[in-house]
Amino acid sequence: MAQASAAARPDDDPDLLAIREFVMLVGLHAKSPKQRERVVRAARVPLTGASLAVLEVVDQHGPLAGSEVAARLSLDQSTTSRQLKPLEEAGLVRRTTDHGDRRVVWLAITAKGRNVLARTRAVMLNDFDVALSDWSATDRRTLATLIDRFRRDLLRTRADETGWSVGKDA
Repeated sequence: MAQASAAARPDDDPDLLAIREFVMLVGLHAKSPKQRERVVRAARVPLTGASLAVLEVVDQHGPLAGSEVAARLSLDQSTTSRQLKPLEEAGLVRRTTDHGDRRVVWLAITAKGRNVLARTRAVMLNDFDVALSDWSATDRRTLATLIDRFRRDLLRTRADETGWSVGKDA
């Protein structure tokens, strides 16, 4: 099955190539230190771009252990700890000790941290709003619907033992 999939790769399908370019742009945009710094500056929040990434992970997945924050960001735990300290000092993240195991520390976002993220999210949504400013409401809605459908279907893909996607889960 993998060889048939490899032979049938649609490298010349302009629609798939356009989708790939869009996905690459989104990925680079999301990971870009320059982009994070711009968002932080525009939102006027007391963070670095790296701290913003840590705060977003704690918000999305918390409460979680510091080691889990590091793993989710593919960073060394000492690097993450340096990013967490100012977040705690600013009251954006709170640290609690696990009652069952005093060695485990849980990190959770605070209301103040959520407010900071709301400000940065507003900057990002403004980027989209400006980019789509001359689109009709129907086109915007269609794009959002199709992107969400693509996201759901992409999450349902399954790969064979060679790594090639071969179908979707029900």
